[in-house]
Amino acid sequence: MTIAMLRGHASTEMKGNRLILMVGYVLSLVTWTLTAQIFITIFGFDRAFSIIDLFVEGWNNFSWTHLLLPVLLIILFLLGDMLHMSYRWFGLDLLMGKELDVKRVFQGFQKENGKKLFSLIALRGVIVLGWTLLFVLPGIWKAYLYSQAANCLKDDPTLSSMDALKKSEELMKGNSYKYAILQGVFAPWYVVPIGLFAFFVWSNRSELQVGLEMGQEGAELIFGVVLAFLLIIGLVLLLFSLYIEPYKMVSKQAFYQFIAHPAVEDPYDDFEKELMDRQGMKGKRNQGKTNQRKKL
Repeated sequence: MTIAMLRGHASTEMKGNRLILMVGYVLSLVTWTLTAQIFITIFGFDRAFSIIDLFVEGWNNFSWTHLLLPVLLIILFLLGDMLHMSYRWFGLDLLMGKELDVKRVFQGFQKENGKKLFSLIALRGVIVLGWTLLFVLPGIWKAYLYSQAANCLKDDPTLSSMDALKKSEELMKGNSYKYAILQGVFAPWYVVPIGLFAFFVWSNRSELQVGLEMGQEGAELIFGVVLAFLLIIGLVLLLFSLYIEPYKMVSKQAFYQFIAHPAVEDPYDDFEKELMDRQGMKGKRNQGKTNQRKKL
């Protein structure tokens, strides 16, 4: 199954469901952002980032409050990963033909799912971190091998965390590069706006330099212009993500279905027929199948 056909199948399945998929994505994003903001409000930037001072001032003034930043980062990482996996389960429900309910965006936090998903994410994080400490590339490789573990757990809730990781590793052997390509085809949507910002800074580097040399007022003016342009790029990226992230997520779940259930009757026939019809190849697909039957 080609990357184009996986994306095409995802696009076909999303028809009539794009709005609820976007709402689910926004809910996940807002939940994580609000949680991060609550932590920052409660603990404050100065206390949360006080561990950085240790590398500047030395470790003689160490106190337990310096561990606040790592703890907050771990909590936010686990929460973000659980939200992401829960949203991916939402996309798997779509591909399985289940009726979508926006409450299912948080199904990973439900009583019957929460403990297992949390333990899976924590175990995977520890293993990937260990491989990353050896060298960066082995960590990335392990992350790809374990990328389908949460889906395996949804398909079979009786699996233990380690069993889900092992099953994902088996499924991804020989398929990791395809998964990387599938993710990469969505990257240009984000690269272009970022490239525009980089081009803006590079093309106006002389004006920026002059402004910085004008003193505090010039520096403030330059900072304001760059910040305004950066905010515009950020808004564009956010708007792009409302379209791209649900599409990307459903495509990734279609990839999982294809590698996890290869014996199931091909669910991509409808898209294949539609694609060939667009290319003026009506009837050729059926004719080809008829010829294959004759050979058999």
